[in-house]
Amino acid sequence: MEYLFILLATFIGMLFLMQLVFFEITRSKMAKAENVNWYLSLDKSFSYNRVGYMLFICFICYLISSPEDMFTASWFIYFILFLAMGVVADAIVQYLILVYSKKRCRKEIEDAKLLKNELLQIAQTISGEAEEPEQSTPQYDDEAILKQYLLPEDHLAFLSVDNGEFAKNFTPQPEATFLIEPYADEKVLEQKFADTSMKITTLTPAGQLPFKDEKIDVFMCRYSNYDKAEVQRVLKPNGYFIVQQNGTANLKEFVSLYMPFRMKGSWDAYSCAGTLEGIGMRIINKFEDYGTLRFHSIESLHQFFKRESPDLANINKYQVFYLKALKAIKDHHYFEMTTHKFLVIAQKVS
Repeated sequence: MEYLFILLATFIGMLFLMQLVFFEITRSKMAKAENVNWYLSLDKSFSYNRVGYMLFICFICYLISSPEDMFTASWFIYFILFLAMGVVADAIVQYLILVYSKKRCRKEIEDAKLLKNELLQIAQTISGEAEEPEQSTPQYDDEAILKQYLLPEDHLAFLSVDNGEFAKNFTPQPEATFLIEPYADEKVLEQKFADTSMKITTLTPAGQLPFKDEKIDVFMCRYSNYDKAEVQRVLKPNGYFIVQQNGTANLKEFVSLYMPFRMKGSWDAYSCAGTLEGIGMRIINKFEDYGTLRFHSIESLHQFFKRESPDLANINKYQVFYLKALKAIKDHHYFEMTTHKFLVIAQKVS
């Protein structure tokens, strides 16, 4: 019996040291990442829910290390004792680590709770207009670029996801100007552009562009998915395709938290140009813009997402992100996000 107690104590000691090292490595990573939500997760009562996991681990270990003949009476007795010791040892270690973590991170936990309460208050009272973020100087002017390739008599088409804001503000427009908004209400857009010559249309039920072959002189796609073959089909010979997209690094501070495996490789001006060259188009020029947005309040960040991507304006749903932003604002007086966009001009070869 004394041997079993010594074995149990040794097992607990080894497990505790392993868990302690793992906890300190994790704590260091979370501190660098300023993950406030991780500290909040430490503020909980003890609850052991790893019985099944430990039974499986102990079963494998016992099969490998048991000196007894398998399925004998002594084998079963020691097997049951081994399982019990494993579960008890793990439960004790989990409790000790929880106690240690609360003491080790006492200040961080209290700060995280205060931060969460402040964020919840902001979420409940947020309304109205907020200051715009500070934006780095754009590296190119998409409106000026479009005008370089456009003639008054041209047929111009926009494919966008901004409810036609860019198209509405672009002047002067050729008489034959079309707007395609795949996700917007067509009737609402028709009312919005009632006092203009803009022709509102949409994709066909098959997802094709609503134009005859070789109908468009200049086709501009802004931040929307597009079918390369369809663009090639509707462009006139020597017509221009101007595509503006968000790159891989755009808003990476958010993406890395919620979609770490969203995209492999890099999506930038060179990658985009390569896909267009692959269908026989000639690349005229390409522009890359790596910039920043600085927010000085959660209200400003919320307003930005409400305008650009409404789902991301849900503070409760994306609490981890907004807590990180709030901590940065309190510590550094601003929260900075990376922007990455690019523009490629391609020409259909006649």
